[in-house]
Amino acid sequence: MDLKVPYLGKSQKQAYEAAKLVVPQTMDKFGVKADVRQDDSTHTISAKGTGFEAKITFTESEAQVRLDLGFLLKPLKGKVLEALEKQIKKVV
Repeated sequence: MDLKVPYLGKSQKQAYEAAKLVVPQTMDKFGVKADVRQDDSTHTISAKGTGFEAKITFTESEAQVRLDLGFLLKPLKGKVLEALEKQIKKVV
């Protein structure tokens, strides 16, 4: 796991439902083209695009983020995780 964001007063379902709305908007905001998939049965959001793959899993107490970047994007991993954390914290 690359990042863990604990929930602040929300349940797993509430956090997941809120993030389902924000993640696609955030991708558009940053101009990232990705295939975003949501799995309601496992409370998971995944996004896959050119040179990256991200997966956010909502557990009972936190959102867990896994981010895999291609070779050219690896130097940006810290910045990308920071931006993801900021966006996730807004909704959980």
